[in-house]
Amino acid sequence: MRNTKARREILEIMEKHDFPLSAEQIYQMLDKDYDKSTIYRNLKYFEVEGELNSIVFSDKITYFYKSGGHFHFIYCVKCKKFERFDLCYAESMSKYIRESLGYKVLSHTLYFEGICKTCQKSI
Repeated sequence: MRNTKARREILEIMEKHDFPLSAEQIYQMLDKDYDKSTIYRNLKYFEVEGELNSIVFSDKITYFYKSGGHFHFIYCVKCKKFERFDLCYAESMSKYIRESLGYKVLSHTLYFEGICKTCQKSI
């Protein structure tokens, strides 16, 4: 498939953000230059091509993030904010998975759901 303007702009947005984004958020960032079906179609294309991964939280919305490496997120179920954190036990977990289960770990994503400090104040 062609490298269209929409694809370039979607990838630029994804490169600028180190946390997951929904199609709706990307649509808003593109100033509505494209219809939502174009956004969804291109996000799915990037996912099939391995450039993006997707994750679905309890809100049933699909969020997309850059492929490669490993990612750790906390997601506020009230305000829908993401925060990325770098604390990682991947090496010890990977060793366990490799030695005990016989898998070769290629990547991982770890996420938690919770309520952020700001939203806790309003409860």
